[in-house]
Amino acid sequence: MSHVPPQRRPPAPPDAVVFDCDGTLVDTEICWNRAYTTLFHHYGRTFTATDHATLIGQPMPVVGRILTTILGFPIHHSTRLASDILDLALAELATGAPARPGAIHLVRTLADRGYRLAVASSAPHTLVHQHLVATRLTDAFPVVLCAEDTDHPKPHPDIYLQACTRLGAAPARSIAIEDSPPGVLAARTAGMYVIGVPVHPDIALAAHLTASDLNAPHLRTALGVLTGETPACPVENAPMPRGAVCYPQEATHTGQRKPQQPLGGR
Repeated sequence: MSHVPPQRRPPAPPDAVVFDCDGTLVDTEICWNRAYTTLFHHYGRTFTATDHATLIGQPMPVVGRILTTILGFPIHHSTRLASDILDLALAELATGAPARPGAIHLVRTLADRGYRLAVASSAPHTLVHQHLVATRLTDAFPVVLCAEDTDHPKPHPDIYLQACTRLGAAPARSIAIEDSPPGVLAARTAGMYVIGVPVHPDIALAAHLTASDLNAPHLRTALGVLTGETPACPVENAPMPRGAVCYPQEATHTGQRKPQQPLGGR
């Protein structure tokens, strides 16, 4: 069970604000759920809420290892399973996923006020780039760190420490915004003040402050942003446009790719 952190006041103003991406800036969970459902069905299994809670927020190598355990394969199949689920997720995400409520508005408001912003994600660059381009937030984040940028993914604090270093910010005076238990633990271990915005209310996060979405008044107060404050160039919180992203050639999909032939050696 997650440890509830001691009461702590947010830094005012923060040196930096570092966002997770999948599930925090963009509501990708329905796409990942469809991808996992397809993969599990391929192997004659049902994807459950318990499986979802185990996998959410994990980096892809860990996802692969967890899948071998759940699906009953030897550990050496983990890379193959991670590749399969990533391909399925990319195909689902290519059809579009909405920004989390308040995400675009909040990021633009913080950027207008001169806050130092970064993304620290466990997802591959391919996915993070897709989300930032489609939500037109690329220019708001001078620092974007992804799975390929660290050998020690969440829940290790490395990626958050890197983000703060790149921004010239002190972790103890910076704020992280996360949607998953591994991400919250990573940011807390880095010494940051952590705001949790779980996609599902039944996901318990050991954050210093929790909000249902990025519009919440108490979340905006913690960030030093007035509830009625609007960015100079507001962008509507709209679904990602189809065809807005150019994938690297190896990640391009014209439709959902089924998993490869079932693995043997269960």
